[in-house]
Amino acid sequence: MAGIKIVTDSTADIPLGLAHELGIEVVPMYLHVGEQTFRAGLDITNDQFYQWMQDGRIKATTSSPPPIMYEQLYRRLTPDYDHIFSLHLSGRLGSTCRAAQQARARLPASATRIEVIDTKLASMGLGLVVTHAARAVRDGATPAEVAQLINNLNQHCHVVFFVDTIEYLEHTGRLSLATSVLGSMQRIKPLMLLDEGEIVPYERTRTRAKAIEGLYTFIEDFPHVQEVIALYSTTPEDVEKLLEKVDPIFPRDQVQIMQFGPSIGAHLGPGAMGVAVFEGME
Repeated sequence: MAGIKIVTDSTADIPLGLAHELGIEVVPMYLHVGEQTFRAGLDITNDQFYQWMQDGRIKATTSSPPPIMYEQLYRRLTPDYDHIFSLHLSGRLGSTCRAAQQARARLPASATRIEVIDTKLASMGLGLVVTHAARAVRDGATPAEVAQLINNLNQHCHVVFFVDTIEYLEHTGRLSLATSVLGSMQRIKPLMLLDEGEIVPYERTRTRAKAIEGLYTFIEDFPHVQEVIALYSTTPEDVEKLLEKVDPIFPRDQVQIMQFGPSIGAHLGPGAMGVAVFEGME
């Protein structure tokens, strides 16, 4: 028995091809559409999901995999790995991390150490932490080095986004703001930031163009930027507008472009955009 394994959940928005390439285990969230339940990334594609959404036929909800799914995964992995890092969605946004912690508590003592970590991130903010950790494992890092890297990455990866309408965030219960604040947000396209694992208003922008400008300003405000990921749900054409603005401060050909997966898209809805930024570490 030897080696380190990285586990995460589908809210990390990591493309399955990349997850496979880096040896990352991705536990799918459940998508509930009417009477049907799908496993995100397995039973339904991004294209199918967003087509349904745009056709007005669905307003999905999500739920975390039950602890038994994590328990079965950990039991399958423990014979082959002596260390497992299980990195998950912010505990303030869902019960995924708690389910993984409950699963770990059910396992008997063994030589395999399982660390369940609430990254306080989501989407490709979480994805950045996971992929960098997996690359470190591939390059031969020790468990202590991977643990230190994850801790540092959690503090240096950031996500900001805007939605076309806040009705999806309201519907799925991911906004816990005062009614008066929610009312005012209905009339604008505010930028929202993940701050200590919670969604908070970041900047008031009234138009889509201003919101895209705000994404650029968010990137520009960092004294140093190592990695940028542009995120969208259904409007890849708007990414080009963001890249044009970003190019003078960060080479556009180095900006990764990724789509919010259904696990996140169910909460953001069509028209959402965002950026994940890794500011680098000294």
